[in-house]
Amino acid sequence: MNEKSFWQFAADSLKDNSKIVLVTVADSYLSSPGKQGFKMFVLPDRTTKGTIGGGIMENQLIDYAVDLLSGKETKLVKRLQHSLKTELENSGLICGGFQSIIFTVLSSKDLSVINSILSNIDKKRNGIFELKHNSFNYYSDTSLKTDYEFNYEDDTNYYYKENIGLVDTAYVIGGGHVGLAVCQVMKFLGFHIVVFDHREDVFTMHQNVFADEKIIIDYKDVSKYIKEGNKSYVIIVTPQHMGDKEALGSVISMNVKYIGMMGSKRKIKTVFNNLANEGCDKKLFERVHSPIGLEIEAETPNEIAVSIAAEVIMIKHSD
Repeated sequence: MNEKSFWQFAADSLKDNSKIVLVTVADSYLSSPGKQGFKMFVLPDRTTKGTIGGGIMENQLIDYAVDLLSGKETKLVKRLQHSLKTELENSGLICGGFQSIIFTVLSSKDLSVINSILSNIDKKRNGIFELKHNSFNYYSDTSLKTDYEFNYEDDTNYYYKENIGLVDTAYVIGGGHVGLAVCQVMKFLGFHIVVFDHREDVFTMHQNVFADEKIIIDYKDVSKYIKEGNKSYVIIVTPQHMGDKEALGSVISMNVKYIGMMGSKRKIKTVFNNLANEGCDKKLFERVHSPIGLEIEAETPNEIAVSIAAEVIMIKHSD
């Protein structure tokens, strides 16, 4: 999900509707259709943005959100057990999981909070999003040690906190055919896309409508434009080993979630040896995913992009 478009939807909707509902998965255990942090906005006409897992359960919760808006329902927390045998509320599913859902009714008075979230997303700065009973807040320029916190005592005494502001970003180094395909797939997955190339006349850079930012720069300087942190994923797909060496040398010591480099084993060995000869610590090579992507016998740029995206997803959810 694209974080900015999600919150912009809320801002736009509150200008036209008196109230909307934010539905948030506050916690989730075992087999549940929606994981912690999944969110969805629901309008009075059942228009939605985002997802909390899909399927019959989501449809039921959309109905419930609409009933909240009409005054037919008042409870703002649902603790759902996905089992036919439970002392808690039954979700109608049998997958055996459990999740807590918070419903937050928003009105135009909450626009300032939403605008603060949008501002931080634009600035690429974290803030803490907080839900309490009948409370919706955002604290700029601060962050949790973990991305989520949830504490529940009863249906009126609980809090949910989440880091919002920094978004998952794919830094694609190399704007050729593979880079273009990677940008397309990663954009579909909701990543912010920054693509780099050192050439000004590459037609695939001009064709690239998926990148949020296009930067023409020497590969050895790309680190200047990469923000460190666990939301950053560096994907090196330049067409030549010299470009790979310069790009990898620039980013290899950075604190990012993922570094992957495309190339044959022979090419990779050459790049590593050249960097080692220039003084790079060989231990750093262990963190580089190379050859890049999951092994699916990919051949075309699109297939390679799928294999890279699959590996990024695996790393993203590995913690």
